[in-house]
Amino acid sequence: MKIKYFWKPLLWLAIICYALFIPADDLPLEPFFRIPHFDKIVHFGLFFVLCLLLLRPFKLVKLNYYLLAPLISIVLSAMLETSQHVLSVSRNSDIKDFIANSLGAISSVMFYYLFVSNRKWEQLF
Repeated sequence: MKIKYFWKPLLWLAIICYALFIPADDLPLEPFFRIPHFDKIVHFGLFFVLCLLLLRPFKLVKLNYYLLAPLISIVLSAMLETSQHVLSVSRNSDIKDFIANSLGAISSVMFYYLFVSNRKWEQLF
């Protein structure tokens, strides 16, 4: 498999890991925006982008990208939520975070299909 195609999703995954494992004491006490459930929107967005960045590389290596990208995103989400609970003293896992992550991944597949696939700007991904 051509690993060079996967540098963007791997970089994004590193950013996700950093964000999910920041000690709770380092997080702002007041939410950045006063939007209800803003943290769930962030989770949705993180995994929306991860799955979106996985779709094109899997397409380039001619694998079932509409299945693999969301599946891997959702499995990674489950693993990260579980490890966040196990490894972090100040953070814990939340099923609602996992649901937001999964919905983000699934939504990105629909977005990719409707707005990105086989269009000129698909190369950005």
